[in-house]
Amino acid sequence: MAERSRPSGLSNQMERTRSAIVAAARNLADTGAEITMPGVAAEARGSEATAYRYFPDLLSLLRAAVMTEDLVAVLRSATRGDDPVERIGQAAEILGRAVLRRQGAVRVVVASTIAKPSTSKDRPAHRFGLIEHALAPWADRCGPAQRADVEQLVRGLALVISAESLFALVDLCGLTPDDAIASLVTTARQMTAAAVAAIPARPATD
Repeated sequence: MAERSRPSGLSNQMERTRSAIVAAARNLADTGAEITMPGVAAEARGSEATAYRYFPDLLSLLRAAVMTEDLVAVLRSATRGDDPVERIGQAAEILGRAVLRRQGAVRVVVASTIAKPSTSKDRPAHRFGLIEHALAPWADRCGPAQRADVEQLVRGLALVISAESLFALVDLCGLTPDDAIASLVTTARQMTAAAVAAIPARPATD
C-alpha cells in the first residue's frame, strides 16, 4: 500500500514546489524590482537548481507567473461610450500602469524576446488585444475599403502603446513614470484622432 501511494505523494510534493516557485516569482514581480532566477529561488526558500528543474529559463517561469493578466477585461470594465479617441487613451493608460507595476519582470521579457526573437511567440500580445478592443466600435463602422487603413492604425498604435516605448521615455528621455504614461496616452489619442478624421465611417445605428 505504501509503495502504491508513493507516486501520488511525490506528485503532490512536486506540484507544491512548482506552485511555491510560481508564487515567489509573482511576489517579486509585484514589487516592480529586478527579477532573477536566483532571487526567485531565494524567495521560494529553495535552490536555483530546483527552480531550473521546473522551468528551463526565467521567461518560461514569468509566463506561468505573471503573463496571464486579462487587460482587455480591465479595459472593458473601464470604458464608457464608443469614442475611439477616449477608448484608446484608456487602453494606453491601462497598459502603461500594468507595465510599471511589474516592470522588472516585463524588462526580462522584452530583453529575452529582443535577444532571441524566436521566443516572441511566447510573449502575450496584450497591446493588440487592448488596441483592437478600444477601436472595435469605430472599426466596425468602417467599410471594407477602409480595412487596410484601420489595420495600419492598429500597427502604428502598437508602436506607441508598448512596454518598449514606456521604457524609452523613462530611461532615455528621463520622464517620470507618470509623465511617460501621459505621453503615451497623448500620442495614442492624437494618432487615433487623426485616423478617425481621415477614415470615413458609417454612422452608428441603434
